[in-house]
Amino acid sequence: MKPILSTIAGVALILLIVFDVYATVLHASARNGPVGERLNRAVWRLSRFIAIRLSRVRRHMLLNIVGPVLMPLLVITYIILLVCAFALVYYPRIPEQFALTYPKAEVSWVDAIYFSGCTLTTLGYGDIVPRTTWLRFTSLFEAATGFALISLSIAYLLGVYSALERKRAVALSLYHQAGEGADVAGFITHHFVEGRFHGLREALRTSARNIQELLESHVEHPVIHYFHPREVYKSFPRILFLLLEACAVIRSTLDPEAYAELRNYPEVRTLEASARHVLGQLVEFLDLERRTKPRKLSEAEKKEDERRWRRRFTQTVERLEESGVKTCGVEAGWEKYREQREEWETKLQRLALYLGYDWDEVTGDRDLEYAADEEREEPRTPSGSFLKPEA
Repeated sequence: MKPILSTIAGVALILLIVFDVYATVLHASARNGPVGERLNRAVWRLSRFIAIRLSRVRRHMLLNIVGPVLMPLLVITYIILLVCAFALVYYPRIPEQFALTYPKAEVSWVDAIYFSGCTLTTLGYGDIVPRTTWLRFTSLFEAATGFALISLSIAYLLGVYSALERKRAVALSLYHQAGEGADVAGFITHHFVEGRFHGLREALRTSARNIQELLESHVEHPVIHYFHPREVYKSFPRILFLLLEACAVIRSTLDPEAYAELRNYPEVRTLEASARHVLGQLVEFLDLERRTKPRKLSEAEKKEDERRWRRRFTQTVERLEESGVKTCGVEAGWEKYREQREEWETKLQRLALYLGYDWDEVTGDRDLEYAADEEREEPRTPSGSFLKPEA
């Protein structure tokens, strides 16, 4: 009875790992398999639990380590589990169905682990050799499984770093267009030359396509969720904030008579829809609607948030007007701007907080220079982070 139960347990564990590798590496689903998903989230939660108690710079340094560690950690976990799974099959059959080069009178779990490990890694010392046909084919299958796992891991690793390279390139482009920070007015006026907008439509069109490609990278390689850039401008929350804020400002602030065509560009609507879709998908992939919840705000805190938005909006309008861009004024555009920002801010805050970023350093609502200075230490009680993870 024991050999049967041990074999069933080993086969079940083998099937679990095979499915997990398929779900993680071969199937684009925005989530790892059950083993990989739980491992990634557990490591991220532990790292984040420690990191949120550190200063800004040290927090980003710690979380920056997590992503590169997760991939080899997952491969090591697969190897350990596969070695144990096949060892469960061999264990009750040692030494009767194996030829050993040394005398062995009793069954040893160490021997089963040793033979399974040598077979999976294709070392093949030959000191333990299966004698029955089905065990020979089982060991052959294990060796093939180990070879396939290593090959798929290398291919997956290359794909992940290729996707990360594209993400950094997109972030760097927006970083320079937005005045090396979170300056949406700078992003818009970057394309305003001699009283006219040049290249803004193409920039919006390119940005919509880029974030859609970045979303697909997250779908194909879910481990990218947990790569935390030390430079905030390389993060997905900053990318999404700049694009959503730019759409809100264009639609609410620019003079409807002077720039009627620009306000109604299909590129603006497409970018806004794409950015909101990407944000919603990331929140869904990370299960943030269930795992995080907004703190109940008092009336004073709600008013403070509105003052923060109003201050940011006023600064944006003033900077646009200083650059010669015609606007409809603060009072005329404020309500529409506030309505649009309310539609996406809570979700984006959830995403930013979960990924280890303070809201103020993503948006620059408190201080644009703070959002541009990647090495500045934050106050011990930063404002604007009103979300917290569930216990």
